[in-house]
Formats: sequence, C-alpha cells, structure tokens
Amino acid sequence: MSGADKDASPVRPGFGAFVFEGDETPALLRVRVIIAVGVGIAVCIAGYVVAHEIFGFSWTIDAEPFKQWVKDRGALGPIVFVLVMALSVLFAPIPNVPIFIAAGLAWGPWLGTAYSLAGLVLGSTMAFYAARWLGQRHLGRLIGTKMAARLNTLADTMGGRVIFWARMLPAINFDWISFVAGMTSIRFTVFIVYSTLGMVIPTAIVVAAGDGLSSNPKVTLLMAGLWFAGIAATGLYFWRQRATGNRERGTRNVTETQK
Repeated sequence: MSGADKDASPVRPGFGAFVFEGDETPALLRVRVIIAVGVGIAVCIAGYVVAHEIFGFSWTIDAEPFKQWVKDRGALGPIVFVLVMALSVLFAPIPNVPIFIAAGLAWGPWLGTAYSLAGLVLGSTMAFYAARWLGQRHLGRLIGTKMAARLNTLADTMGGRVIFWARMLPAINFDWISFVAGMTSIRFTVFIVYSTLGMVIPTAIVVAAGDGLSSNPKVTLLMAGLWFAGIAATGLYFWRQRATGNRERGTRNVTETQK
C-alpha cells in the first residue's frame, strides 16, 4: 500500500472525539458547578465533624421500621422494588438516587446493589427496545442529523466501550443512555453487557451511601466524596481533551490557510 493510500484511509473516531467536539460544556462539568459541589460537600463534612465530635450529635437514621416493613412483605418487597427501579429508568425524569438510597436503607450495600442493578438492567432493556421500536429515523429529530451520524459511527467503531464509559461518568444521565443507544445501530447484547458493567460502581456507591445513613454517616460522606471525585476527574479529562482538540483544530486551520 502506498503512502497516499495510507493517508487516504479513514480515521476511526474515539470517545473523546464524540464527547468533546461540541461547543457547550455539560452543566456538571462547568468549573463553577464543580467548585460549588466541592464546597457543598466540604461544608457537609465539616458540619458533621463539628456536630458529632464536638457537640456529640448523632445523624444516623433509624431504618429498622422501614427494614421491618420491607421484611413483612416477603418476596414481594424486592419484586416491587425492582419494578419501581425499572420504571424510573423507563420514565427518565424520575430520579434514581432516592431509590438507590432506599435500597441501601432496606437491604444494606450488597443486596441493595443487587436489587438496584436488577431494576436498572430491566429498565434499560425496556428503554432500549422502546427507542428501537420508535425507530432510528427519529434520532436525527431529537439530537440533530450530524450528532445522530456521529453516534452511529461511534456505535459501529467503539461498540460497548462507549456505553461502559458513559455509564461510569457521573455527569451523564443513566436513563437517557438507554434511549439514545436504542436508536443507534449497536447490538442489544453488546449494549446490555457493557451497560451492566458500567453501572456497578456508580450504583454501589450511592446504595452504600444510603446504608451509611442508618449505620455510619461517615460512610455516606465518604461516598459523596467519591462521587465528587468522579465528577472532578471527568471535568479534568474533559478540559484536557477540549484544550487538545482546540489546539489541533487551530493547527489545521493555520495549515489550510497557508495552503
């Protein structure tokens, strides 16, 4: 193959090219938002230390009545919870975090995470096929034809990796990923496997935070710190990629102008 043929070969896009190509910074990745969240968590930690260590206050929640209520429902309790969790994914505006916290309070970190994941997988499946039933033709109307084309290219070239990392990033909504993925060309088996793997850590963190409310609030504060660290790390990666992309575009523009 000649050098000209090599130069003519298409460049396979990466995840960064998709996420960081746009002009607008996602809300949770803006500097002032990250600083505000960090300050808020720091204030909560300082407040807990002062209230608990100096004044002897206890901020634990008595979850026993709730646990007993769930236990009295027997096998019906987890089934209803999984269905509620699934519906919160299908109806995306319903927030997932309070449901995760309830799972931690009711079943602790291990079973709570397992039941939450079961609901998330079921809900993601329903959302994926609901979007696929609507058809790919609507994707362009929702997010624009250029973005739709980039999504399909990304699904073809990266497959499950983009789903996994999208699930892992704290700044991206869990539920909308399933709908958007359903409108792309990605296979369901690839979507659901990588989706499940990507949801494990974020789900476990929030469920553990819920469990900490009844056992040790320090655990909840630690989980909040981890969540913030994830957003901050995502922000740093975003800003680095954006700066690199801007430099590369500037170099290309200068080169084209010189020609």
